[in-house]
Amino acid sequence: MTPALPLVVDTVLLDIDGTLLDSNYHHTVAWLRAFARHGHDVAGWVVHRHVGMGGDKLVAAVAGDAVEESDGDAIREAWEKEYEEMIEQTTLFPGARDLLDSLGERGLGVVLASSSIPEHAEHALRLLDAEEKVDASTTAEDAEETKPDPELLDVALSKVSGSRALLVGDTVWDVEAANARGIPTVAVLSGGFGKDELEEAGAACVLRDVAELLARLDEIVAPRES
Repeated sequence: MTPALPLVVDTVLLDIDGTLLDSNYHHTVAWLRAFARHGHDVAGWVVHRHVGMGGDKLVAAVAGDAVEESDGDAIREAWEKEYEEMIEQTTLFPGARDLLDSLGERGLGVVLASSSIPEHAEHALRLLDAEEKVDASTTAEDAEETKPDPELLDVALSKVSGSRALLVGDTVWDVEAANARGIPTVAVLSGGFGKDELEEAGAACVLRDVAELLARLDEIVAPRES
């Protein structure tokens, strides 16, 4: 059953890539180049459908177990280098920084629940002025399992005192991870996944982007009384 709005919470977990940072298509291109560098011809649309899934799972999901076994680590290393060459081209979505401010002003705990490697996360954290605007953040080093496994959300929640959270994310993998912990998801379309598939995955509501969430914040999120 989809929870009723507004969602009464004390903590908001926010994905970064595709949610706060316009980077999903950069990741898609980086993965395509990484696969090609190692002789594997994969379709861009297939790669895009798996952006947001942990890199340790993506290679097999896109190209099969045999490619993962033979070249998985090398492809991931190539993806990392390819993305680093274009990371400075990625920018925040409108409203991203203001959303962090508005959540904090309402007394909500704010955690950036990113599964990016630390070197990649640093770029977004700097753009967001995260040190001043959030209570905590995560990177890929904080969890052994990657999305859609919910371990990273467990770690994110453990960094703050809140107990009733929602996740803001952009992929079905975000929704699936949150569902595993009974956490409602406010999904945004900015990562490239469709409204129907995000709703089918179990998102509590689907919005165009974080700017719409900011504009409708009091309609969608209600701070939990302590």
